[in-house]
Amino acid sequence: MRRTALVLTALIALGAVTGCSSDRRAAATPAPATTTTTNSSEPEHTIDDCEALLEENYNADNVHDASDEPARQGLSESEYTDAVGEVLAGHKDEILDDAADQVLYDEAWDSLDADTQQSICDTMDEEGTEPVAGLLDVTVTPPGRHRRDGAYLYNNKC
Repeated sequence: MRRTALVLTALIALGAVTGCSSDRRAAATPAPATTTTTNSSEPEHTIDDCEALLEENYNADNVHDASDEPARQGLSESEYTDAVGEVLAGHKDEILDDAADQVLYDEAWDSLDADTQQSICDTMDEEGTEPVAGLLDVTVTPPGRHRRDGAYLYNNKC
């Protein structure tokens, strides 16, 4: 699931980019290019363009290495790393909440006998993840943020 991979990636990336700040971004901004004639039809992109792409991908559950995306072209590795760090830092609370929830769900799942696990999977096969997500939402503290997490159980346990 996207969130599991994202949590691992985020923890590694946040550790690697700890200390990044907007001051570092300003220092990493390339100096204005001298006027040269090129035949490149690719537009120049900024760190903000790259961050916008990464944010759009994150919100669309399309988290992946965007090194080959056009909005990354023209940026140094350091600038790209800064952009990734900024986007991940903007979602760190959500990422950490998801990781904590997944640990809770994994422990709860592992405490169930095989027949109960199969019954839950059968329910999700027949009715979708909504009934299980609804139960999680009213039984797990804090309530109100677990509606999407039936899919975690279905995708990772069934």
